[in-house]
Amino acid sequence: MSEDNDYIVARAERTDGEEPSLDLSVQQEREDEKEKVNEACEELVKSLADYADGLTSTSEETACARKLRDELSPYAPTRMEAFRTPPYAGRNCCGLLGVSYFLAALFYFVSFGGDRADGVVLVLVALGIFVLGGLAGAAAFLGARKAVRCLYPKKVSYNVFSESIPVRKQQGSRLVVIASNHDASPGSFFVNFGLVRKVVFAVVPVSAVLFVLFCLVKLCVGSDTVSKITSLTVIPFINAVAGITALVLHFSPFQRHARENNGISTAVSVEVYRKLLRSPELLPEGTRVCFVSFGGENSAHAGSRAFAAAHPELKGAVAAVIGDIDGCNVALLRKDALRGKEFSHTAQEALFDAVDNTGVPCLMPPCDGFKSKLNALHGYAAEALADVGCDCAYFTAKSYGSSGGDFRREDSAGLAALVLGTVVRMAWKKEEEDERRI
Repeated sequence: MSEDNDYIVARAERTDGEEPSLDLSVQQEREDEKEKVNEACEELVKSLADYADGLTSTSEETACARKLRDELSPYAPTRMEAFRTPPYAGRNCCGLLGVSYFLAALFYFVSFGGDRADGVVLVLVALGIFVLGGLAGAAAFLGARKAVRCLYPKKVSYNVFSESIPVRKQQGSRLVVIASNHDASPGSFFVNFGLVRKVVFAVVPVSAVLFVLFCLVKLCVGSDTVSKITSLTVIPFINAVAGITALVLHFSPFQRHARENNGISTAVSVEVYRKLLRSPELLPEGTRVCFVSFGGENSAHAGSRAFAAAHPELKGAVAAVIGDIDGCNVALLRKDALRGKEFSHTAQEALFDAVDNTGVPCLMPPCDGFKSKLNALHGYAAEALADVGCDCAYFTAKSYGSSGGDFRREDSAGLAALVLGTVVRMAWKKEEEDERRI
């Protein structure tokens, strides 16, 4: 397999000839099981549709958490875990960037109203606001914890946590975590979000560079003639308006523009969890199973961070996290291409085994390159779990740099089987590693 490919594709392939024939009753049993999973996922997705626009800390997000709690309570003890988070961190920091750019531009243009000394001071103030505000906003946009904590007031959001009560032979320190998100992603003021994103990434960097350049030119040559004033105001004004507009309109903070992107991942993760509750023999003895649905994930991944901080027992656990499922091209991400954070050292081999056993294809994108880094701008829910010592398999079906088909109803069972097979194999590999250390 070559890292030069856009995607490394893992598919089930047999080298020993034709597929072995199965007894008709076994085939029928498998088909019935798939249909049950598809139906259960479809039903849960429909039941969560009323909360599909639930942005972080909104009443809809809280109602979605309560719905999930009630859905899982008959199967295992389930509770809602509250945490405080700035709802307008992460993606919504584009607005903060736009405000800082506006203030910087305001000081720049006011600098033309005074003498040479006053103009220099005001331009330096404009540069300071632009650089410091841009760095602070960009840090919060990318999820930097210190920037997020300092810049925004906090509101209450919830994680939904469910854990099996193990029988005696299962009581032990081993833990398997099944996780997904339940908050909606901020949308755009425009229907074609993909086009908006391309415009933003093309316009904003150029506009920022030009603004700094015009500030430096004004410091060097001044504005003591009509020609200088004209050239240093007209073009910079158009440039600033373009940059500020692109930033402010990148993401919409309004709930009516929210993009639902977690219904399928939530439904599939619930089915994987239920399967492990019903079939504890799939995992090594002494393994407990828990489920968590993160809130606040689109606000700098506050949900997964709060969960990791509240559960120190996660160290050494095996986890499967299902991220955004917006298309049919499901992929296993091995690490954050932008930050270099590796999620798992066993997931790749476990995935190959799962693909061979289930026949469900899965992509493995390369861990570097511009496209991978672009997709990783806001990070992933798996990072918080990996930071506290989880061996985490992260599945997603989303890429800003390519297009794929829609996720179909009949794909749910396949995704569930793939995730289940991967996390079960990871759990057994973890036990083998523990035994070798002993």
